Amino acid sequence: MHKILTDFNEFDKEIKQLGLKLNVEDLTFLDYNFLQIHENFTIINIRDYTQDPNNIIILANDWTIAYSKNHAILDKLKQFNSIIKKKYGESTAITFLLLDSVLSNYKLEFEDIRKRLVQLEQTLEIDKIEEEARVLRKLIDRLEDFGDILIKLGERKLEEFNNKLIDYDYSILAAESKYWLERCRSNMYRIASLRTKCDIKSNSDLNARITKLTVIMTFLTIVSIVIAIPATIGAIFGIPALSNAYFEGHNALLITTIIIFTLVSVVLGFIYWKSLKLRV
Repeated sequence: MHKILTDFNEFDKEIKQLGLKLNVEDLTFLDYNFLQIHENFTIINIRDYTQDPNNIIILANDWTIAYSKNHAILDKLKQFNSIIKKKYGESTAITFLLLDSVLSNYKLEFEDIRKRLVQLEQTLEIDKIEEEARVLRKLIDRLEDFGDILIKLGERKLEEFNNKLIDYDYSILAAESKYWLERCRSNMYRIASLRTKCDIKSNSDLNARITKLTVIMTFLTIVSIVIAIPATIGAIFGIPALSNAYFEGHNALLITTIIIFTLVSVVLGFIYWKSLKLRV
């Protein structure tokens, strides 16, 4: 008996009818890929990036039951008619097609991540870069587990999965798995480069803000000096004892002196400002 089911309730029902002490609903909460070999059956659980990410296949000597929302698997199964007729050919073909469909989904996820990284090269938003780093890291973990499953299928020599029947296709699948894993890993360096660019941009922005603050503080200092000099002179002239003794009747001289010192302080302040060569 070999079945590929797209309805989880039917899949659960079939498992119970076979008398397996297995809660398949618990498998749907495991967010990682794995292969478990039990006494009478083998479980392969692989998650993809579709709305329903669960892909479960249970292999035994005389039956194979798979659950996946990928309807194309049934159509592609016809391509393996010559293999299906052989012993364990159908279980081998179903397992291979399930693995192949998941890897194709991983390719699409990687391309989406890569496109978003290209956009982030323009915006350099550090929060989104870190988010993409987490997504990419998760994809790498899944691809690593995926490759581990392929190794186990090849080395454990499970009767239910005879990779010799699909030797060429299996080799291509393993090679593609390694290729996309390396592509994902190489893009981690791209994320590291984006982080560096963000740091450079952040430092540049900080320096620009510090420069603006320096310009403002320098301007305020010069203004305070310009105001302070005539104010001080005016205050001295305004002391009653001095004013009555020395400046009474010389108001014009007092005003002229204040104006001169004010102009001198403005000129000196302007010269000092130009000497700093500050730019906003």
